[in-house]
Amino acid sequence: MSECLSRILSPLDTSSFLRHYQSREHFHVARNSPSWYDDLLSAADLDVVFQSEHLPAAFVNVVKEGKRYPIEEWSRAAASVRGEACVAVPEKLLELYSEGATLVLNRADRVVPPLNALCRKLTVELGFPAGANVYITPRQAAGFSNHVDDHEALVLQIAGSKRWLLFVNDAPVVEIDLHPGDLLYLPRGLAHGARAQECDSIHVTVGLAPIYAFELIRELAALAAGDVDFERPVPPQFAGENAMRTFEEAFLAQLQSLILRTKLSDLLDRRFQSLVENQVRGWAGRLSDMRGVRDMTTETIVCRRPGILTNVKSEGKFNSVEFAGKRVVVPGFLHGAIAKIMEENAFAIGEIEGFIGSSGKVKLVAEFVKAGLLRIVRL
Repeated sequence: MSECLSRILSPLDTSSFLRHYQSREHFHVARNSPSWYDDLLSAADLDVVFQSEHLPAAFVNVVKEGKRYPIEEWSRAAASVRGEACVAVPEKLLELYSEGATLVLNRADRVVPPLNALCRKLTVELGFPAGANVYITPRQAAGFSNHVDDHEALVLQIAGSKRWLLFVNDAPVVEIDLHPGDLLYLPRGLAHGARAQECDSIHVTVGLAPIYAFELIRELAALAAGDVDFERPVPPQFAGENAMRTFEEAFLAQLQSLILRTKLSDLLDRRFQSLVENQVRGWAGRLSDMRGVRDMTTETIVCRRPGILTNVKSEGKFNSVEFAGKRVVVPGFLHGAIAKIMEENAFAIGEIEGFIGSSGKVKLVAEFVKAGLLRIVRL
């Protein structure tokens, strides 16, 4: 169920998007609904961000008409007990903004909770990474010059207006004006540029990184790297044509064999496992859960955290649940308990069924709470 994507694309349905537009052509939704994205981001949210004297400079870009301002012009070294860190200076950022520079918050989903929740849910729905950048552009100004991106983008106009120029092959330039509540989808590789209009502009770009076919070839190469048949080095040029021909014949035969014995599902599983292991952490409410975990009883209500990808594996007498670099191992006969834990609905610990006593149920759930997959709804 793609609830988040459906909400962003509305009134276009997700099946039409996947069938007609994704990685094919752009589309524009003019909603005439300025409050459409109010629950995702507001100017007030950005005011809070720019109040911080410890915003990591690595998450900020300052650009004007294609020129990127050197980090030294708007950052400083902040001392701490663990050394120095480079942080953005809010007053310098705002000064450059007043002079026509665009302020970019890279990976804003890590500092703005609603964007964090959105990108987590999109990642789970789609099965590939989603991240959000915020662009704050003064009126009549442009940040980047015309360019292409190596990912797909959903542009959400939050405030003000921005005119986009799309360069579609040899066709005439497409001009699209985005207003608050509007959406623009840009497929990978589509050249584009944008300029704020009569009002200062704020927009969010949700970057999508689907699994492209060429990335499956990379996974195939990773499999080959662990295959002794592919450890033979390519002959040097002075070895002669016969040596190269012999190598080529053997290489092509080995490659064909590897392709024939490798299933597409194996390659996709490798990509999914990587996503499961490397997904964003920093889940809300973790401290409160850790404070309450020792007070749990069979009456405690818990719930699976949304936006966490998991991989459940059967390993002989045990089952394992893997997520975000963590692994919880459970006896195999408790597969019913795992099924309960993996549900989206909240449940009382005592509702877990199977050959396990009350203390065992609490202990089992405690492991998943400490690991972060479950959260405490009510003690």
